[in-house]
Amino acid sequence: MENKKITRPFIIVSIIAVVFNLARLDIWGTTNLLYLIWNLFLAWVPYVISLYFIKKDMSVNRFIPIFIIWLIFFPNAPYLVTDVLHIVSSSPAILWYDSLLFFFFGWIGLFLGMISLFYVHQFLKVHLNYLFSEISIFGICFISSLGMYLGRFERKNSWDIFIHPLVVFRNLSSLSGNLTHTGIPLIFVIVFTIFIYSAYKTVYVFLA
Repeated sequence: MENKKITRPFIIVSIIAVVFNLARLDIWGTTNLLYLIWNLFLAWVPYVISLYFIKKDMSVNRFIPIFIIWLIFFPNAPYLVTDVLHIVSSSPAILWYDSLLFFFFGWIGLFLGMISLFYVHQFLKVHLNYLFSEISIFGICFISSLGMYLGRFERKNSWDIFIHPLVVFRNLSSLSGNLTHTGIPLIFVIVFTIFIYSAYKTVYVFLA
C-alpha cells in the first residue's frame, strides 16, 4: 500500500480529532483535555520518522541511528491508549463526549504506532531472517511497554533520555528490579507487551 494512501486519511482524522477537542472547549468551556492534542502530536513523531525506513536506498548504517531515535519516541503512540484513565475526572454531563475523545485519540495513536512498526518490520525482514525479525518486533513491543510505564507512572518523557539520562537510567534500573516481583509494574509491562504485539499482528494482516 502506498504511503500517501495511508498518511492522508490519518492527517484528516487527526484534524477531526483536534476539532472535536477544541469544540469541547468552545461548548463546555473546559480545557482539561487539551493535552490530548500534544500527545497526538507526539504519536505522529515515530510515524514520520519511520517513513525513512521505506526508502529503497536505506542502508543498515543509516538505519541504526534513525531506528534508535524512532524507538525512543515510539512508546508515545500506544501511550495514548492509557489516557483513558483520565475519564474518571470527567464531568458526568459530558462523559459520553469525553469517552469518544479518548477512544478517538487512542485509536489514532495506536494505528500510527502500528503502521510505523510495520515499516520497521519490513526493513528488518529484508536484512534478518523471519525468526529474528519477529523476535525483534516482540522486543520492541516489550521496550515500548517499559517506556509507557515510565511515562504513565514515573512521568518521564522521551526527551528525558537526552536531558536527564541518569534519572531515566535509575528509573529503568528500579523498574527492572520491580519486574522480578508481582505487582503493577510487572502486570503493566506484560499486559501492554501482549496488547501492542497483538494489535500489530492484527494491523499487519491488512498491510502485508
